[in-house]
Amino acid sequence: MENVTRQNGGEVVVTDPLSNDHQRGKNGQNGSPDAAVGANGDLTDAGKQGITDVNVSRLARMPVEVEAIRYSGNHSHRGHCIIFNHRVFDRNTGLGERNGTDRDRDQVQQLFEQLGFQVKVCNNYTVASIKAEIQDLAFGTDHSDCDMLAVIFMSHGEQDILWGKDGHIKAEFLFESFQGDQCKTLAGKPKLFFIQACRGENLDAGVTLVRSRPSDETDSGYLSYKIPNTADYLICWSTVPGHYSWRNTTNGSWFIQSLVHVLNRDSSHDDLLSMMTSVNRHMIINFESNCPSQPHMHGKKQAASIVSTLMRKVFLLPKY
Repeated sequence: MENVTRQNGGEVVVTDPLSNDHQRGKNGQNGSPDAAVGANGDLTDAGKQGITDVNVSRLARMPVEVEAIRYSGNHSHRGHCIIFNHRVFDRNTGLGERNGTDRDRDQVQQLFEQLGFQVKVCNNYTVASIKAEIQDLAFGTDHSDCDMLAVIFMSHGEQDILWGKDGHIKAEFLFESFQGDQCKTLAGKPKLFFIQACRGENLDAGVTLVRSRPSDETDSGYLSYKIPNTADYLICWSTVPGHYSWRNTTNGSWFIQSLVHVLNRDSSHDDLLSMMTSVNRHMIINFESNCPSQPHMHGKKQAASIVSTLMRKVFLLPKY
């Protein structure tokens, strides 16, 4: 088992991508708001009627046939990968140094370079610098010849916020600029996020499973189609909402160690969402806190939280 220590400030937070829900009122027979009713009988679960406007500015190029079961890997480049790695923080934040994160950085950089990404590492960035990098990647970069995007963020966190060197940002800032209507050259392509950070202060003591008895069981016809702006995301949190995320001061975080191990082993034949299930299994089975001098922190477990709006399978097979 790994020998780990508790860090001040914890490490993570984030929310799901936001949807843009513009609404207007519709009066029912009694004058009260009613649900929007489509010609095919579909209803919204909102109390008001949504507005869907057709505008040429909302069009984006179709990167793969509508019924394809996997995302295209036939672009010239795998895509951009940006790694935000935070080890030290300004004194006024009150946050402790994240020892072990540089090993996470080096291993994940090597992994994504091997997977064919163009990797940029950002060490100990301020909030302003984080925002500038995200906005440049979303609005100042052409992803037309790329298969996908990957963003890795490693820092302290709390519920719904992530920390930069000098302050914090709302977690959704990482995601919202890459929505289909915002970043057209990534529309219909995978947007992958891997976040190592705490999301609260709860600890998971786990439960011990015992065997109760011996067991011997062993379509090209579409010219266009519409997708949600929030489609094609995979957001992989190192822990579930409200909980700590564990990091070994020598070997790095449990989540990143598991991610690197599984993707190195399985990326030549398995899809990414299936691999993330294996990442979770590896972390759950192989890691447990070993802090006998701090009984309240001893023997704790951790589960990753995988949030997906993917509509196809993501493969990271060698391009050449």
